[in-house]
Amino acid sequence: MKTPDLVFRGRRLSSDRALVLAAIQVLPEPDAARDAVVSAVEDGADLVSFAGTGVEPLISWTREKFPDLVVAVDTADASVAAGGCEAGADLIIARTDLTDVAARFGAGYAGSSEAGPPGFVLDVGVLRSAPSLPEDVPVLVEVAGDGTPAGLALAALAASAGAAIIRTRHVRATRHVAEMAASIAGTRPPAKAVRWE
Repeated sequence: MKTPDLVFRGRRLSSDRALVLAAIQVLPEPDAARDAVVSAVEDGADLVSFAGTGVEPLISWTREKFPDLVVAVDTADASVAAGGCEAGADLIIARTDLTDVAARFGAGYAGSSEAGPPGFVLDVGVLRSAPSLPEDVPVLVEVAGDGTPAGLALAALAASAGAAIIRTRHVRATRHVAEMAASIAGTRPPAKAVRWE
């Protein structure tokens, strides 16, 4: 269950549980998005991602505020990916082939193809049932019903199946599920051991 060490532009992520990627909604008011980043970090996010155009100022602010946090730009547009990397993004999450942009900036890459550059993570998209994940590459998943009881159960199954990263808007609950799955698998001690009589 120990996730593979992932390195994105020199930032190494190593964990005994699935990592949690906070998908930050970019709102018209920058302060709301910044507050969402702070909340995600406080809730235990290992990575944050921003989708859409005009995310460069948020990426720059996040990089300055949290210099050790892995920051991702989630886009299908090469110019947005490049702008995100110039602003400090460490990882490109793409639904189209942007490996050339990732290579140009030395950024990690999460995509749906079966192979990629160094720092590659396979993005399998939204899981709707118990997963059977490949074992030879780190996997990024998002679960249907994110944050609901059924979605959290599916996140636990994904973590148990070896997902390296779980994308969510519900960081604290998903982090707890990832830790619980790792404790059950025996790769990390439980946060609180209780003996039932």
